[in-house]
Amino acid sequence: MVTACSGSGAEESISDDFDTVLHDVIGGAQRSCPTFHLPPDVFIAYLRERLPLDLPPPIALRRMHTADLYLACGCARGDPSAIAAFDEQCLGRLDRALSKNGIDRDTIAEVKQEIRYRVLVGDGGHAEIIDFSGRGDLRGWVRVMAMRQALRHQSQARRNLATVDDELGQRLVSSEAPEVDHLKEVYRHKFKHAFEAALRALPHREQTLLRQHYVDGATLDELAQLYRVHRSTVARLLSRAREMVIAATRDHLMSQLEVPPEEIDSILRMIRSQIEISLRALRRVRRR
Repeated sequence: MVTACSGSGAEESISDDFDTVLHDVIGGAQRSCPTFHLPPDVFIAYLRERLPLDLPPPIALRRMHTADLYLACGCARGDPSAIAAFDEQCLGRLDRALSKNGIDRDTIAEVKQEIRYRVLVGDGGHAEIIDFSGRGDLRGWVRVMAMRQALRHQSQARRNLATVDDELGQRLVSSEAPEVDHLKEVYRHKFKHAFEAALRALPHREQTLLRQHYVDGATLDELAQLYRVHRSTVARLLSRAREMVIAATRDHLMSQLEVPPEEIDSILRMIRSQIEISLRALRRVRRR
């Protein structure tokens, strides 16, 4: 441990010690993350930005989780291999931790996607991985974040989903067109229930995609990065999800209304043109 003393000799001693520790840190980080490589100067700059000011640099380095910072730096730079390592080492271990606390499988899957988006993409381009200081374990940092998100999600999911569905439903049947006004008066409640049921019946992936795109405001490019697929794949999945909502809404209305199939199709034709507009309007409202 470096002791305090006066004069340039002390500064040189600390500097030499820092270089020695830094060399060991870089080597250890590279060995712990063999699937990707960061230029040493990039990693050193990343470390320096996160060194606590209340300790001499060599001591601070020894106390920090520098291998985790190496992984965080790779993720912050968008390195695919670093992101894959993050998925395996951090997100891959959340299932067991969350299930032990009574979190159901669907909520766990959704929380993992939300955490991945927050940490690696972030709202407004601020990926939260850059906030990781290295003073604690990266896996623990992610686990605490996920647990808070899961508990929040568990307590609010039903209320939030009901609010989103109600807002979507109201927007879908809102129009100045006489035929839609007629639909609103005659079929409003039937359609609302059918539409909500259609949303809830979607497979988890499609339901999450719709919510992330139209409610959270994630762009196609952001979703492509999040799911590690091409932008066109995301567009195709979103289109498929919308078609599934329309088809399921039709099926629910058919089972509830005693009207000929051609009338149901007429209703759906009026509704169909409103779905994309309404979802986009909802996204704009959520972004304000």
